[in-house]
Amino acid sequence: MTSNAHDRGSGRPGRPGRESAVIHGLSFDVECYYQIVAKDYLGARVAPTPEVERNTAYLLDALAENGVKATFFTLANVAEHYPGVIRRIADEGHELAVHGYDHLYITEMDRAGFRDELVRAVTKLEDVAGVAIEGHRAPAFSVVRDTLWACDVMREAGLCYDSSIYPIAGKRYGIADAPRTAWRLENGLAEVPLTAVSWRGRTLPAAGGGYARLFPYRYTRWALEACTREGRPAITYFHPHEFEPARPKMPGEAREATPDARRRLAKFNFVQGTGRGLAMRRKLERLLTEFRFRPLREIAAGVA
Repeated sequence: MTSNAHDRGSGRPGRPGRESAVIHGLSFDVECYYQIVAKDYLGARVAPTPEVERNTAYLLDALAENGVKATFFTLANVAEHYPGVIRRIADEGHELAVHGYDHLYITEMDRAGFRDELVRAVTKLEDVAGVAIEGHRAPAFSVVRDTLWACDVMREAGLCYDSSIYPIAGKRYGIADAPRTAWRLENGLAEVPLTAVSWRGRTLPAAGGGYARLFPYRYTRWALEACTREGRPAITYFHPHEFEPARPKMPGEAREATPDARRRLAKFNFVQGTGRGLAMRRKLERLLTEFRFRPLREIAAGVA
């Protein structure tokens, strides 16, 4: 790894770096893998585990080594249990943003419930880190066509931007006809959408999560290079657990689960464990040296 990523621009390894006017967005969704699978697959409520703390610390170390600043969309329950790493995010000049309190999906909430969860989460993050929260990302990108009302709630809560809409026709998330570049809603909230690129008449999601973990690095690099050619920033996103060296294990709470729940969780663990750990660390380190990045609030601030 190198500490002059901003100077090298978007050149490939072994080739001279070329300075680009496009600076991409770098973001992380700070959440605990085991807490989420316990909720979604076992119906159990558990505290976040040390995995989220140590892998967030790794991310902060990697960013510091490369002189890169990013946005950390953070669950407030992580801040509740691991306030030190959350304060480190703010103290090192990164943007702290909100990812909800308990990783609840907006598609399963009503307006009042979402408002209460959002305000409680923002308050906790601001109290822990001593910084103002401006940005939001919904768990599982659950701002979809039927939940666009959530953008009004965000604005009423004083937020400046959202980064939850995927401009794709996905099974679980996405608004296919949404703009691919950041735009401003009628209520004044800016939307910074996730990255989608065109290929042979198709729209493909890219630049983060499983799309970065399961596909070769060249896919992510191709997507960022395509965005660079179009003059728009890609919005990358990752989760701390994707950088955990050990494969996911069956949590203790699964002992009380039904055989069907255990089978579904085992399948999920297999998919989520594929490509994570050292492979993801190498991909991130290449990204940090080949492209230029900035926090998402800077992209949102530039929206007319």
